[in-house]
Amino acid sequence: LPALPEHENRWPQNVYTAEGIISNIYNAAIRILRSNDAEPTRVAYHYDALSTEALPLLEAIESDTSPADYQLLHDWLLVCARLIGEVAAMLKDISGNLHVGNAGRANVIIPELVTLGHQQCRLGRRKKIINFDFVSKALSNQHHIMLPDLARILQVSRTTLWKFIRQHGLE
Repeated sequence: LPALPEHENRWPQNVYTAEGIISNIYNAAIRILRSNDAEPTRVAYHYDALSTEALPLLEAIESDTSPADYQLLHDWLLVCARLIGEVAAMLKDISGNLHVGNAGRANVIIPELVTLGHQQCRLGRRKKIINFDFVSKALSNQHHIMLPDLARILQVSRTTLWKFIRQHGLE
């Protein structure tokens, strides 16, 4: 951001404070734009900081200055508002691209671990069909999942799980 224009005396302290805050917010947003690993949350944070902190501070400077000082600040305020708007627009574009990049992950199909079959068991219940691949991987030595925990994950009784394991030779 450009420096504050020269003033014959000195600008009020609140103008310098606001200019410092605006400059920090702007520079942090620029760093996000230049980084290669922008995360959606960080991009959103900096976009919000520009729109909810930096721009209102510019408006406050504009409304609090006297008519004589306003003439000095007018061009500076316009340049700052334009630069902040451009950076905010770039952050918004990046945010949209990051969400599009994550959209492919939203289409991942997670297989059901237990489905209900069409056969009826006793008392009119449908037979539970447990995903063989999942159970065989869960019971492998590298995972160390206890049977009661696996039954809870699958939402079947321990007896049902044990029968499935014996039936498919996964003991």
